[in-house]
Amino acid sequence: MIDNQLNWSKDNFENIETAWEGDLWDRRRLGEQLTNYVDRLNCGAVLALDARWGEGKTWFVRHWAKHLDDTQHNVIYLDAFANDYLEDPFLTIAAEISQTFKELEEIDDDEIKDFNAKTASVLISLAAVIPMIAAKAGMHWIGLGGAGEAFKEVYEEGKALYDTASEEIAAKVKEKIEKKIENYQVEKQTIHDFKKELAVLAGKLDKPLVFIIDELDRCRPDFAIRLIERIKHFFDIPKIVFVLVMNKPQLLQSVKSYYGYDSEMNGDYLEKFVDFTIHLSNEGDIYDFEEVIKYELFRIGELKSINDRNELFYWLLGLQLDKRLNSRELIKKLNQYALLRTSNQKKNLILLSLIMGQKPYVNYHIFIQSIVKKINEYLCTNKRSFMQRHNLSTWGSNGISDIEESEWFRLILEKDLDIKDTFIDKILSAYDNAKKSKDPEYQLINVLKDVSISELDHSNNFIKDWQSYIDKGL
Repeated sequence: MIDNQLNWSKDNFENIETAWEGDLWDRRRLGEQLTNYVDRLNCGAVLALDARWGEGKTWFVRHWAKHLDDTQHNVIYLDAFANDYLEDPFLTIAAEISQTFKELEEIDDDEIKDFNAKTASVLISLAAVIPMIAAKAGMHWIGLGGAGEAFKEVYEEGKALYDTASEEIAAKVKEKIEKKIENYQVEKQTIHDFKKELAVLAGKLDKPLVFIIDELDRCRPDFAIRLIERIKHFFDIPKIVFVLVMNKPQLLQSVKSYYGYDSEMNGDYLEKFVDFTIHLSNEGDIYDFEEVIKYELFRIGELKSINDRNELFYWLLGLQLDKRLNSRELIKKLNQYALLRTSNQKKNLILLSLIMGQKPYVNYHIFIQSIVKKINEYLCTNKRSFMQRHNLSTWGSNGISDIEESEWFRLILEKDLDIKDTFIDKILSAYDNAKKSKDPEYQLINVLKDVSISELDHSNNFIKDWQSYIDKGL
C-alpha cells in the first residue's frame, strides 16, 4: 500500500468557501444555466430537480446556493427531511422568507412586522380545525361542497376515528365547523392579504429569491405533499422561485403507497404543482471518468498524488466504463475494496473486479475480455489527445496511427508504467490455452493459484473462494 493513512473526507456543505470546487462531473455549467434561467423569469415558479439516489443532488444545490450567494442573489436552503416532524410546513417556509427579508436593506422592520402578522393570521386560519375530529354523530352533515377545501382536511381526519368519537366531541366539532363557515370569507381575505404583502416585499428585490428545498423524497409522504401544495397555494409569487430537490419516482411511489394515488393511471400528481422539471444528468452518461477515478484512488491511498497513475487506475477505469456507477455507488465500492485489499497488487486487481461485479457475465475470463475491450475503445477514441494529456511519447515507426486498437491497454501499461508482463494478459492467455489444451485444468491452475485468496485445489473454486472472502469481510 502506498500509505497506511486513508484520505477520508466529509463534505462540509455548511462552509463552502469556493463554489464548484471539486466539480468532477461538470455541474457548474448547469448551475450557471439555471441562474440565467431564474434571472429571466418574470413570474414565480416551482422547479423540480430530479435525480436518482447518489447522483449528487445535494452537492449540486449546495454549490449552486453558494454560487447564487456569490452573485448577489437571495437564496434559502432548507432540508425538508430535518423539518418533517412538523404538522404543517407553512410556518417553516414563511419564517425562512421573513428572515431573508429581514436581512435586506430594501425592506424595513415595519414591513417585516406586517408580513409576520399576516403570516400568523393565515397560520391561525389553517390550524383552527386541524386538531378537531369529525366524529360519528356529526359525520352525516359534513359535506365537501361550498367551502369544500376548508372542510376536506377535517373530513379525512374524522374518518380515522369514525367509530370511537363520542357525541360530546361531535357537538364540539360541529360548533367549530359552523364557526369556520361564518369566517370563511374572512379567511379568504386573510390569505389574499398575505399573498399581496408577500408580492409587495418580493417586488423590492433586484434579483429573484431562490428557495431550495432538499431531501423532499426522504420526508413523510403527507408532509412532502402538503409542503408542495402550500408552496403553490400560498407562495406562488413573482420573484420567488422554489426548487424542489427529489428522486421523483421515489416520491411518487411514496405518494402511491400513502394515498393510493397511482400516477400511471391518474397522471403525474406532482405536475399539477411543478412548472418545470430539470433532470440532473446521469453521471454514468459522462464519458470521461479519469479525474473522478484518480481522486477516489488517491483518497483511499492507492495513488501517491492526484496526478499519479498505476495499473489499478487503468483497470478501475475499464470497470467503471463497464458498470457506469454514479459517484456514491463508486465510492461505496472503493470503500469496500479499501477494507478488503491485500498486500498483493495482482490479487487486488481480482478483488476490485469482483467487488465492482462481474454480472451479467457467467465466466470470469469473458468478463475480463469485455473490460479490456472497453479500455481499448476508450483509449483509442482520441489517441493524440490521450497521449498529450498523459505526456506519453510517440509510439510506432509511423507514429500512433499504426497501433492496433486491441494493443492500446497493453502498450500503455508497458510504456507508461513500465509493466512488460501484465497480469491481465497472462490470465487471458491461460484461459485461451486451456481451451486448446488436453489438460485445461493444468493450464488454468498454474496461473490462478498465484492470485487465489486461499489455497486452490481446482480452478472452479477460484471465483467461489474470492466471493466467500468478500462476503465474509463485508
